[in-house]
Amino acid sequence: MWDTIAAISSGKINQAISIIRITGPEAINIIKKIFTGKEGKNKEITFGFIKNNEQIIDEVLVAWFPGKNNYIGEDTIEINCHGGIIVSNIILELILSYGARLANPGEFSRRAYLNGKIDLVKAEAINDLIHAQTKKQAQLSIKKFDNKFSSLINDFLNKITYLIGNLEVNIDYPEIQDIEQLTSNIVKPILNNLILDITKIISVSENASKIYEGIKVAIVGKPNVGKSSLLNALIKESKAIVTDIAGTTRDIVEGSFQIDGILFKLIDTAGIRKTEDKIEKIGIEKAKQIIESSDIVIHVIDSNNKIDEEDEEIKNSSQFKKYIRVYNKNDILQIKDQDKIKISALNNDLDELEKALVENYKDIDLDSDYLIYNTRQLASIKSAKINLEQALEGLDNGFGPEVVIIDITEAWKDIASIVGKDSSEDLLTTIFSNFCLGK
Repeated sequence: MWDTIAAISSGKINQAISIIRITGPEAINIIKKIFTGKEGKNKEITFGFIKNNEQIIDEVLVAWFPGKNNYIGEDTIEINCHGGIIVSNIILELILSYGARLANPGEFSRRAYLNGKIDLVKAEAINDLIHAQTKKQAQLSIKKFDNKFSSLINDFLNKITYLIGNLEVNIDYPEIQDIEQLTSNIVKPILNNLILDITKIISVSENASKIYEGIKVAIVGKPNVGKSSLLNALIKESKAIVTDIAGTTRDIVEGSFQIDGILFKLIDTAGIRKTEDKIEKIGIEKAKQIIESSDIVIHVIDSNNKIDEEDEEIKNSSQFKKYIRVYNKNDILQIKDQDKIKISALNNDLDELEKALVENYKDIDLDSDYLIYNTRQLASIKSAKINLEQALEGLDNGFGPEVVIIDITEAWKDIASIVGKDSSEDLLTTIFSNFCLGK
């Protein structure tokens, strides 16, 4: 039996209306003790006052959700009160004084999941939507609300369960069906189709995942070419220190901005050059590590200078990334080569660069029902693919069902973790602890 929990679901800020949620076995009894209006039926809203003994605290609207036929799956009350922080807290404290406990972050959604009202895909999508910073992030989150993706995952699980069942029967009763017939007629075709379907999902999901997380962009180049000025110009904020002294940037400076609903996370790195300065060397080493972990590398070159050996080394270190070479300080010197991107961070002349940044991502189809943008889910389905491929390879190498079934079972666990079947307590705690208080 759950205890009764309560929290301010609308956030602890001054606003027009606050929502205080109560759920659990004592939710109805508690609201009856503090609310003067009539008791409502399921999904009914009633007007009245919240009182502490005879003292009026606020006039409110109370939404009633008794029973299990609601979002959480247990008695739930939502109090709509005036949105001041003080009055919201007074009502919450009054509720807690009657035996409710302050909810942990994400505890309402966790109960909804444990009561079978939502799966982990829907739960994470709700949290992702709340934290979305761009329209495209919101679009990706909402796609998971219609359960089409969850249905596909459950279809995968059913197929893998069917495989496991057939293999277990063959292990226990090999005389029923010849293993070669089982392998060629049932196991291999299903494995091949599963691997093909999962490969397609991974293929369309890689860039979607980057769009949701934000495209990591490293700004690199030699000292004093205008990297910090470029970061400041793109994010429209003076975040990085700008001076004429080479080597000013030694620590990593980060900022973000959007183009066409796509979030770009910029990282201004230390100028890369040969130096004997120990502190500067550390910054340069960090810059090289940033290049390794980035999606796009912007290589900034001073328009007044020719490309030299150090510039070529920077380009070579970025060869496996989306590489954009830009000539800064175009306000001082015009570059004749029309194929190069020319900018002026000083004058905010950044149109060419912004077009180049968004080029690889603007045409990504986000309408697919089967995109995975969530890092945890994508890692799980990649792991499932590896296990299924190992099972198929084992069959090709003549391994018996008692060996192959191990990899197939691991694949089932990987895919089951996406929707929350067979999930550990630690996994649930990790996921729901990232939710807002009151959600």
